[in-house]
Amino acid sequence: MSLKRIEDWDDILEPLQLPLNKPAEPFIKLNRVTTSEAALNGENWHDNMLKLVASWVAKGNTDEEIDVLAGRLTLPGYTIEQTLKDVRPMVDSARQKGFAISGEILQQSSYIGHHNQIYLMKVSRTGPKEIRLTNFHAEIIYETTVTNGIDNSKTFTVVGVLHNGTPLSKFDVEANAFDKLEWLPTNWGAKAQVTVGSMYKAHVAAAIKERSNPKERTVYSHTGWIDKNGKFCYLTNRGGISAAGLNEEIETELQGSLSDYDLPAPNENGAEKLFEILQHFFKLVDDGTGLLLVGAAFRATLSEFKKCTVSVFLQGTTGTFKTAISGCIQAFYGKEFNGSHLPENWSSTSNAMEKKAFLCKDAVFTIDDFVARGTPSEVSRSHKDAERVFRAQGNQSGRDRLISTTEVRGAYIPRGLILATGEDIPNGHSLQARCVILSIKKGATKTDTLTALQELAKQESLAQLMSNFLSWGADQADHNKIKSLITAAHDDCIKELPTSGHTRMRDNLASLTSGIWLLLQFGKERGDISDEEIQKFKAATLNAATKVAEFQMSVDQEASEADRFIEYLRSSIAMGAAHLANKYGTCPDAPSTWGWKTTGTPDNEVTYGQGTKIGWIVGKEIYLDMKAALSVIKTFSTRLGNHLGSSELAIKKALFEAGMLEKEGEGRYTKKVSVEGRRENVTCIQVSLLMDIEEIEREPSEDDEPLEENLPF
Repeated sequence: MSLKRIEDWDDILEPLQLPLNKPAEPFIKLNRVTTSEAALNGENWHDNMLKLVASWVAKGNTDEEIDVLAGRLTLPGYTIEQTLKDVRPMVDSARQKGFAISGEILQQSSYIGHHNQIYLMKVSRTGPKEIRLTNFHAEIIYETTVTNGIDNSKTFTVVGVLHNGTPLSKFDVEANAFDKLEWLPTNWGAKAQVTVGSMYKAHVAAAIKERSNPKERTVYSHTGWIDKNGKFCYLTNRGGISAAGLNEEIETELQGSLSDYDLPAPNENGAEKLFEILQHFFKLVDDGTGLLLVGAAFRATLSEFKKCTVSVFLQGTTGTFKTAISGCIQAFYGKEFNGSHLPENWSSTSNAMEKKAFLCKDAVFTIDDFVARGTPSEVSRSHKDAERVFRAQGNQSGRDRLISTTEVRGAYIPRGLILATGEDIPNGHSLQARCVILSIKKGATKTDTLTALQELAKQESLAQLMSNFLSWGADQADHNKIKSLITAAHDDCIKELPTSGHTRMRDNLASLTSGIWLLLQFGKERGDISDEEIQKFKAATLNAATKVAEFQMSVDQEASEADRFIEYLRSSIAMGAAHLANKYGTCPDAPSTWGWKTTGTPDNEVTYGQGTKIGWIVGKEIYLDMKAALSVIKTFSTRLGNHLGSSELAIKKALFEAGMLEKEGEGRYTKKVSVEGRRENVTCIQVSLLMDIEEIEREPSEDDEPLEENLPF
């Protein structure tokens, strides 16, 4: 028979539970003589020895004294060594349990509650002593794990009552801060007191935890899909939407504006307004781009199953209703959203935007009003923030974090789809390639249609449609169909889209159009939309996508590094910040065109090059000193608030890929030419890229230095 079962203490001793709001009941007393006789006679030896050991430990007997006492109770046929081998684990267990005694009173815990106060039962050789720790009773009722999908934190929900019966407020405290008791004055003020002494604070925290029996629960601080007991649920502020409906027992805590991601329970008639809603969005803007926005809203919800690597940028000047339109799209996630209330705006820090985009999992996250205004540093910061957010979305990557313990935590990556609005378009060719840019012109928005959509949003019709779509999506996911449905819709769309432009453009547009495809499939299965209507909306969506592709090609071209370089080069020369010389280093033909200025009287004219000499014009070619040119252009672009930050090699490569550069040999973007009597490695571009003028040949003047041909180096 094993005598090392520590759990036997609880079964045998039947610890006395003291109600905190009632007087203490009499403790269980132990008659050592009777118990010893029973053990010696072999009656329940194990149980009786456990009781005796507990009493000896509580009395303060040393290990040697206990060995002597236990040895006297050795059963016939056993040796004292065998008895002590069985008893010593009991002694260790009893000491760990913290048995206390008052006279011959046996108590399992070293902490007791009495009249809504907590006491420490301290035992010494002189006897037990009760020390009051608090003038209140406190209990942890919930032990909550809060998760955002990467980070987990634990909180305790604490309730309490003063010794006079006055209730104390309920509050939450981080588990790792509980033992410090700093939450005590913050939440309960001066009336809740702890006995003076640093050691007693530790006892108070230990006593509350020991005497509590908290209910464990999990709370989600993000939206989107989770796997709950093998079934997919979509989290909103009200709970989790599954194929079976809304489960309000799934707890969420969405902070700030995220709490308005609040969807109703799915119902039988939730999709009956599908045709009406799509028709309104089709008519909303002249070119039908409203349908692409709807596609973005519904495609975003499926990011769990296939990530969205595209953002949508709604661009337009003041008065184009871009914010009001984005409010209607955001209202698919909750009726409280509108043009005056959106999840985020560009005035927030990039860290805040990243964190919120991470928490808005499988949803559209609107960032309103991108306007690059102010000082050069403020403008640069605005574009830098936009680049950081859009790159994180497009690349599905971000910056890992190093916390105070030097532990590396994962990056906060956007897990849905970002919808941004603004008057300005963020800088950068590759950055804009990660966005679908929808430009709205003044007068293109139908205000009566917009009003109708806003009314549907207030009535929760948009959110109700989304709720039913998500319930359908959960059912598809539970049956392992959703990924194949998304892939099929994406492939179907991409075949119908233009092949020109940036390589990512077709994929970006296919992501949006596939959202419409899946919404229409959902409506068809429910019988809420006809085949004829489906074909109509598909054709309208593809037509809108084609127009967007054409517009984006022009935007991408303007934003490319090569085009920006040429534009800044032209402007720098025109404004006198730089000039080009002829191959002799002197004034070229049409000097004012190439940055030269003539001053003085007709009899005493002086012509000089303005700013920095950045190259030479020879025939129909321009030989650029790239380092000199970039030093001028980078300064010039910074003053304009649109800094050209690319390296010399990146600019040369961009010029070559755009067909603007004469390349000499494989892997080389420079040519070696003779200018001003020396050999130079130059970047060669055509004159026609800068100026549309006729080339005028002239003979060298007497002032020109002769060109040294056939130089030996």
